[in-house]
Amino acid sequence: MLRPSDLIEAEREGWHALTTTEGADYYERHLAADAMMAFPSGVMTRSDALDAIRSAAPWSSFEILDPRLVVVTPECGVLAYHAVAQRAGQPQYRAVISSVYVRKDDSWLLAFHQQSPE
Repeated sequence: MLRPSDLIEAEREGWHALTTTEGADYYERHLAADAMMAFPSGVMTRSDALDAIRSAAPWSSFEILDPRLVVVTPECGVLAYHAVAQRAGQPQYRAVISSVYVRKDDSWLLAFHQQSPE
């Protein structure tokens, strides 16, 4: 059974990984094989996204605000929220984010992720 806390926790774990140098390793394990990520700069495949994570500086802080969940099936959900994050020496980043998770082999995998800067 899909619980909102499952996907919120998965999203927090992903953000937390991105505050370290282990972000790509985390997403290597938690991205679906055919995952896509959509940013204002374009749509990325799983491979593109992992390369981008490897080359980006870690976030120094993040907040997930007002998370909301749509249960599509017991094994698929859409999480939407506002994010506030910052990298050292850079302006604060604010975005509306949506992430689609699918359950596979007792794990939640990120299948789609979209960010719209505010």
